[in-house]
Amino acid sequence: MTPNVRLSLRLPARSAVAAAALALVAFAGSPAMANPKLYEEAKQLIAAANPKQAYMLLIAQQDKLLGKVEFDYLLGVAALESGKLDEAIIAFERVLAVQPNNAGAQLDLARAYFNTGSLDLSEGTFRKLKALNPPSSALVAIDKYLAAIAERRLAARRMVSVWGEMALGYDSNLTGVPNDFTTAIQQAFNLIGVQPTGNSIKRKAPYVGTGLGADLIFPISESWNGYVGGDIRGRGYRRESEFNSAAAELRASAIWEGGKHSFRLNSSFNAFSQKGDAPGEPKPTNDRRSAVGGGEYRVALTARTHFSVGALAAQTRFPKNNIEDFNAAIASVSLLSTFAGKRAPVAQMTAFGSRDKAVRKLADGVTDKSKQVTGLRGYGQFNVTEKLSAFSSLGYSQRRDDSAFARATTVEFGRDKLADLTMGANWRFQPSCNMRAQWFASRNNSNISIYDYTRHEVSSTIRCEFL
Repeated sequence: MTPNVRLSLRLPARSAVAAAALALVAFAGSPAMANPKLYEEAKQLIAAANPKQAYMLLIAQQDKLLGKVEFDYLLGVAALESGKLDEAIIAFERVLAVQPNNAGAQLDLARAYFNTGSLDLSEGTFRKLKALNPPSSALVAIDKYLAAIAERRLAARRMVSVWGEMALGYDSNLTGVPNDFTTAIQQAFNLIGVQPTGNSIKRKAPYVGTGLGADLIFPISESWNGYVGGDIRGRGYRRESEFNSAAAELRASAIWEGGKHSFRLNSSFNAFSQKGDAPGEPKPTNDRRSAVGGGEYRVALTARTHFSVGALAAQTRFPKNNIEDFNAAIASVSLLSTFAGKRAPVAQMTAFGSRDKAVRKLADGVTDKSKQVTGLRGYGQFNVTEKLSAFSSLGYSQRRDDSAFARATTVEFGRDKLADLTMGANWRFQPSCNMRAQWFASRNNSNISIYDYTRHEVSSTIRCEFL
C-alpha cells in the first residue's frame, strides 16, 4: 500500500512567518548587532523573496562570523527559505545553544522540523512557544502549523491499494466426493448399486483464476481508522464449465488503536455463483450469499507477541437450494508471535468454534442440518532471502451434527474430522508484484462414508499492485 498524503491546510506565507519570527525576536529581546550592514542587507533579500542570494552573501562570511547569534539566525532563515533544511536546523541549534529562549530561532527551528517531516519535534517546539503567550501575529502562525501537523498525521494514515492477480492451478477433487460413491451410498442410505451422477461424480481439472480488488484505509479521528475494500474473482475449469465460479466481496471495518490495545469492528458481504451439475427441476445450484458482522480485540502482551479474541455472526443463504440456509455464531482466540533474527520468523495459533443453526427443516419436518464445529489452525512463515519467504498452514476441525439422521438413514449423528495442510512460497520479483506458489491438501474422515474425501490442489498466483 502506498500512502497518499495531501496537505490542504493553507500555511502562513513566508512573509507572514518572517514577520511572526521578528515579533518573537522582539518579544524575547533583540541581541546586539555585530555587523549591522551585512545583516540588514540579508534581511532585505529575505523579505524580497530572494533567500538564495541572502544565503550566498552570508555563507561567504561564515569563517569570520560563524557562532555569532545574529549571523547564525539569519543564515538559518536564508537556508530554510532556500530549502537547505539540514543546514538551517544546525544554524538554529547553534543560536539556541547560546540563547535557549530565543523565540525567533525556536519558531524557525519548528518550521524546519515540519518541512523535514519530523512532526513530533515540530509539534513539541510549537507548543513550547505557544505556552509563552507570544504576540498575536506569532500565535496565528503557530496555530496554523499545529493544525497542519494534525492534518498531515491524519493524511499519513490514508492508504489505497488497487491490485490484480492471475492464477494457474490444478484441483484433484473439485466436487469433494469419495473415491467409491456406490459403496458410500450403500453405507449411508442402504441403497445398492447407485451410480454417481452430476455433483456426485469425482472431477479433476486444471483451472485459470483471476481477481481484481481495491483496499482503502483512511483516518476517522485521532484514534480511529476506517477501512473499505472489495474484490471480484473468477475461476474457470478445463472441460468442467458447469463448475466455473464467480465471487464478489465487499468489506468494511472501523479500527481503534490505543497503545497496546486495539479493537476492530468488521462487516462483509460475499456473493458466490456456481452452476454445478445437480439434478432436479427447478435446478439447484451452488450459489450462496453470506453477510458477516463482528468484532476483534487485540492486545500486545510484549513487543513481539499479540493476543486476540473475536466474535462473529454470519448469515448464509443458498438462493436455489434453500434447505441449506443457516445462521452461524463464531468465536476465536489467537496468539501471534514474531521473532528476531535475519529470517524474521512468524508463528500464529488460532482456536475457533462455531454454532451453525439451520433455517429450515428437512422433509420430515423434524430433522435439520444444524451443526457444531470446533478447530485449531497454525501458521508459520520465515524469510529465505530478502525477496523470498516460505509459509505453511496446518488446520484441524471437527463437525458434529445436532439432529439425528440429518445426513444419512443408517448413521444417527454425523461426525467429521477435517485436516488440511498448505505449504508454499512468496517471491516478490518486482517492488509491486508478488508470486505465490502453493500446495494444498485436505482429508475429511466421516462416519458417513459419502462425506469421506481427499483433495489436492497446486497453484501459482501472480499479484500486482497498481497503486
